[in-house]
Amino acid sequence: MSKFYEIQPLDTLFFRGSTPMEAGMMNTVSMFPPPESVIRGAFWTVYCNQRNKKYSEGLITDDLTNEKKIPFEVEGFYIKKDDKIYLPCPATWYYDSSEKITTGSNLKDTALIMAKNISEDIKEKLKMKSSAGDVVFVNPKNDAKSLLGAWVLLDFFKQPKDKFSEKDILLAKDIYATESRTGVALDSNKKAKEGQLYSSSHIRMNDDITFVIQLDDNIEFEENGNIFLGGEKRLSKYSLMEKPDVKFDNVGEQYLSLMPIEATKENLDMLVSSNKLIVTAGWDLAKGFHKPTTNWIPAGAVFNEKINNSCVALTQTK
Repeated sequence: MSKFYEIQPLDTLFFRGSTPMEAGMMNTVSMFPPPESVIRGAFWTVYCNQRNKKYSEGLITDDLTNEKKIPFEVEGFYIKKDDKIYLPCPATWYYDSSEKITTGSNLKDTALIMAKNISEDIKEKLKMKSSAGDVVFVNPKNDAKSLLGAWVLLDFFKQPKDKFSEKDILLAKDIYATESRTGVALDSNKKAKEGQLYSSSHIRMNDDITFVIQLDDNIEFEENGNIFLGGEKRLSKYSLMEKPDVKFDNVGEQYLSLMPIEATKENLDMLVSSNKLIVTAGWDLAKGFHKPTTNWIPAGAVFNEKINNSCVALTQTK
């Protein structure tokens, strides 16, 4: 069983990667959605605060790495708008921009195009070889534009149609706006350093947008409360919500990642299609030291095996 928590940000959010925020840096861009480790750490902090525990208390030992880890998993990250649930668009989905008859973010009556594996006979004719195995492609007759970074309505994802209807797709601008923020570097005494400014881009969720976090049922939280998210610990509200109908097929030919997945060699070997990798770093509260730099495969990536519980079976035909 899983539990679902609706998050309502009360301020901007900043999920940074490993880009240094140093004097003279013109812009450090916030990621969205963040790696599951960010969400897991935020909820673990809530759990510890509700029980007056230290962050390091209650951590469990990983059998493989022998490292301490938080004793629950994040299984999904969704967008909620008008009581409807959206999830990241698969990296193998495109739309035919030549058929787009509306303006703005509405893709109504626009054709859905799915990238497909190149057949063995075509590979042979084109003399194509790939160490990654299958190669996906988009029909060159279509004016295809990637839907990476967009979010698809849950019902449409489960039963894709030839063309999109209104509100089937949300683009980034339908979800949040970006805001530039300027800061100043501090010395070891936390005093401002003269002339050493940097800037970063925060995201502000649109008024009609919240997001939903799916956690496994290994731990209990109070049903409502505050949660601090991101690198600057901006205040948000969370509340336990009724479980949405997010039941997916357990078995498929390909799988969609709902959240960023660590780019280990094993995971990269299973990768079919993705946006460019995200690099992150940070501070480990449990160890009191810097986290190692980590590469992540972003949400929306498609794999040919189920990597973890945040992957769902992808429908291949429409």
